[in-house]
Amino acid sequence: MPVHFKWLDEQKRALRFTAEGIWNRKDYHQAARAAAFSLSAVNHPVDCIIDLRRSARPSLPAGAAAHFRSFGRRTQSCLTGRAAVIGLPGNEADRLGFSRDRRLPTIDGFVQQVDSAEELKQLLAEWAANPPER
Repeated sequence: MPVHFKWLDEQKRALRFTAEGIWNRKDYHQAARAAAFSLSAVNHPVDCIIDLRRSARPSLPAGAAAHFRSFGRRTQSCLTGRAAVIGLPGNEADRLGFSRDRRLPTIDGFVQQVDSAEELKQLLAEWAANPPER
C-alpha cells in the first residue's frame, strides 16, 4: 500500500501515516479509514503525523490540495485535531495556504509543517505536554 500507518510509540500518542513512492489522495484516505479501527480502541488524545519524506512525487497528487485540511480533522473522538506534516514537497506550503508560522488551520484543528525529524520530535513533546481540552 503506498500509504500506510502505524503508532509512533507504545503509548499510542500519535499515529504516523507514511506515503511511499507514487501515491494519491485515495491511498491516504484508504489508510485513514483502516486506521479508524486502531483508533476505536484508544481513549486518550492522539495526534497525527503525515510523513511524505519517502514520497516519489515532486508535488502533491491531483486533488490532494483540496483534501489536505482533512489531515488535521477530528474524525474520531480521540483525535486532537493536531497534525504534523514532514517532507512537504517544494512550494506546496505556499500553494496550500500555510501561514508564516507554517500552520494551516482546519475546521477543528490545524496542520503544522516541520522540516526535520528533530523539529518533529520537539513538536510532539510540546503537544504531549499540552493536551488539548476535550
